[in-house]
Amino acid sequence: MTCEQMLTPALSTKDKLLRAALEIVARDGFEAATTAAIASSAGVAEGTLYRHFPSKDDLLIEVYRGIKQSVFEAISDGEHGDEAPDARAKRVWRKLYDTYRADSDAFMFGQRFAESSLSKREGGAAHEAIAGAVARLRAAGIERGLFKKLPGDLLANLFFAPVGYMLKSELKGRCWTEAELDAAAEAVLDSWRA
Repeated sequence: MTCEQMLTPALSTKDKLLRAALEIVARDGFEAATTAAIASSAGVAEGTLYRHFPSKDDLLIEVYRGIKQSVFEAISDGEHGDEAPDARAKRVWRKLYDTYRADSDAFMFGQRFAESSLSKREGGAAHEAIAGAVARLRAAGIERGLFKKLPGDLLANLFFAPVGYMLKSELKGRCWTEAELDAAAEAVLDSWRA
């Protein structure tokens, strides 16, 4: 056993299935995520999948919920604090970016999930919590006269779209510097500022 194996906790069968599904979808898309492929990648028999999930769709939805929960946990402290809403929004934007940057498979899974038929069935509590955190920051900034009073969906898209663009660029080999990421976060906030 290597030192790395000793330091890495063993995943449960359920967690192995979740990670296998995430990696297959991220790499090859939803069509490639058959129950046989997921089970094989997890190192279990195909029938084992059904001991942990009622269906493949339920497994894929749970992967998505887990990703969104991780993102929410990462950004949740950014929403609170004594700073002005624009400083907190910038911190939330960076935490969102850094969380997805740390797990590009989770980012790609989320992108593919958003384009799938499953997205119509599942928004999820964590997804709503992320949107709620951004909406609360927007409302606080509007209240203080810092942000434009534009429709929430427009401002949300101005907030989230650069994250997707920049992460997709990184997956193609672009490496954003800290200064560029800071400038991007400022540009996002400039699009909100009154």
